[in-house]
Amino acid sequence: MAKNAWHNFIILISRSFHVAMRFIEFTFDKSHFIYELVPKLSVETTNICSSKCVFCPNAIMKRPREHLDMMLFKKAIDEFVKLGGTIVSFNTTIGDPLCDPYLLERARFVRGYSQIKSLGFVTNLQLLHKYNIDDFFNSGINWLAISITLSGKDKYREFFGIDAYEQTLNNLIMLLKTNQRYNNKIKVVIDIKPTNERIVDRINHPDFQLVNSLTKQDLVALVERMSYYVDDWVGACKLPRYLKNRPLYPRFFCPCRLLGNTAIIFSNGKVGACSCRDFNADSELILGSLKENDLSELLQSDKRYRIFSDWLKYNKVPNLCRKCSHYLY
Repeated sequence: MAKNAWHNFIILISRSFHVAMRFIEFTFDKSHFIYELVPKLSVETTNICSSKCVFCPNAIMKRPREHLDMMLFKKAIDEFVKLGGTIVSFNTTIGDPLCDPYLLERARFVRGYSQIKSLGFVTNLQLLHKYNIDDFFNSGINWLAISITLSGKDKYREFFGIDAYEQTLNNLIMLLKTNQRYNNKIKVVIDIKPTNERIVDRINHPDFQLVNSLTKQDLVALVERMSYYVDDWVGACKLPRYLKNRPLYPRFFCPCRLLGNTAIIFSNGKVGACSCRDFNADSELILGSLKENDLSELLQSDKRYRIFSDWLKYNKVPNLCRKCSHYLY
């Protein structure tokens, strides 16, 4: 026991030192404080999700659950391309793109523009079986990040809040095998979520071993360096005991990177200066709505620049960002 405690202490010190050095590096790196006139664009095609994850506030979200209007979507993509934009993702603030019945139609529309070089999203993969897998691979999506646990249905239910383990596991196996058939057309990153069990039990589980054999990603190393620190969405979520809220890193005169390089279109048509934790889409980071404004007006507005520059020059940190532990320095 004492040996394990000492080992854990050494790991904690090592990680803390790494975080401190990385923070210092970015704090004094001028290239970090770049404001992009044409940022990356996240599109929340839907705010509906099939999971009830232990660290997600989807269940208490106040705004209506809806899919982004297709006409607004196409108008926004057209304008983004005219601005010179090249990177689009369907990363939602809160939701899963596989719940969007228009997902593949949207993907084909985006990739119809040759200047868009990247398109993908984070997903729990629970609903992939509802799609024709060849249509999915030919839609233009070129990366996916999969959130999953691989140690049985009980642990999966504890984290994701529903009984969908076997179907999700089958979906992942289908995805990986089809990707091999398509010569790894899609970059698949598997993100194994933390559970309250021993590392050895996770990596020895037959499902883990099977998936690990189908990917070039080192899943064993992923689990061994796994952190139990997650974000609690500015206090909106009560985390289980085995999960810990990320520390609040110092952020004075150091704007979050997302404010400078990424904007988001929410499923209700609102546009935000940050694609992070504004799950009700009602903070001071909202720039306007596509229903009243062109996307180009909002992305290149004085308000968007002022949010970033006021933080950088005067340490005027937006209320939502003050206690956000997902802050990216």
